Amino acid sequence: MSDRPPGRTVLAAVAVVSLATAGCLGAGPTAPSMPTPTPTPTLTPSPTANTDCPPALTVYELDAEPADRGSAVAYGNLTAAQRETFDRARNGSVEGFDYAWHDVDVVVHEGTYYRASVVVC
Repeated sequence: MSDRPPGRTVLAAVAVVSLATAGCLGAGPTAPSMPTPTPTPTLTPSPTANTDCPPALTVYELDAEPADRGSAVAYGNLTAAQRETFDRARNGSVEGFDYAWHDVDVVVHEGTYYRASVVVC
């Protein structure tokens, strides 16, 4: 058996239980707090990003350049806005055009085939 008197054993047991539960109840010393992680900054595009080189629609006459002329869109099938843009962009380029131009590759107008390209720098 034990050489301790019964009162001391009970007292020691109470002390051990008290110390063991003190941390759980917040009554004892606390563990060092972990530093709060600093969020990684995200890149935010500048308000002027891509404004000095916006996409442009270029339209030029096809000579011997290979093209799928079978998929050419007839000028008359373009919307009024697309025809106006086509006329402004012919042999040049235009900014601020309808997104539908992304799907148009070749336009046929009065028997002449034109390449319509969206140029992004």
